[in-house]
Amino acid sequence: MGIEAACFIPCCSRKTSGTGLERPPYAWPCSGLERTWARLQAARREMKYCVENDSAPTSAINLYTGTFYSVLNIGLVKEIIRSGKLRVFIISAGYGVLDAFEPAYNYNAEMKGMVARYWREAGLADIISDICLVLSPQRVYGFFAGEPDWSGPGTKYRCFFTEGVKRALNSGFEPAHAGCFYRESGRGVTAILGALGRAFSKCLSGPPDWDMVVEEARTNGLKDGGVTIKYQDFLRTGG
Repeated sequence: MGIEAACFIPCCSRKTSGTGLERPPYAWPCSGLERTWARLQAARREMKYCVENDSAPTSAINLYTGTFYSVLNIGLVKEIIRSGKLRVFIISAGYGVLDAFEPAYNYNAEMKGMVARYWREAGLADIISDICLVLSPQRVYGFFAGEPDWSGPGTKYRCFFTEGVKRALNSGFEPAHAGCFYRESGRGVTAILGALGRAFSKCLSGPPDWDMVVEEARTNGLKDGGVTIKYQDFLRTGG
């Protein structure tokens, strides 16, 4: 039986290295992802030009300090991960995708333009799909701004998450819930990312909170100041 929930969240430009490394309570990469891991490592090597290798390696969940992360109780996130109920993955312009406890260095890259095209050619959506298929969480959720498809000039974090999960669903992944919390309306990067981070926080205690938050976001939207967060349900036709 798979884990209860896997959540995919965005990286951010503001980073603080030097807080040290933490041992994850699981093997990463886990059995079944050996070929996927090799593919990811090969893709990461081509992105080394943007990585500051002289910075201190830091567990990914501690590395990022932008708005999305600043509204989280990071200690609680790590506690729930250690309980075995949750896995958190960060879609990263420098690393493709990072496990929450995986060591990472400071880097400077954004998931758009040439960088996004590189990760598309490197098969990032397939890597995300493989993670879902192998870990087989009962729930998989993303928390992203931007559009779900490739069109438009914005960042592609949500696009890679959406495509990756849908490929997993088409390949036999059968979660009870799968979808993405996204910005339906509202302006301002700080306001939007703060709203998405708070939506993630609302879900952290697990069922029945997951179900309540998902249903509220899907039907009425989560109102957060001038921002509305909705939920795209991948298991509903046209969701």
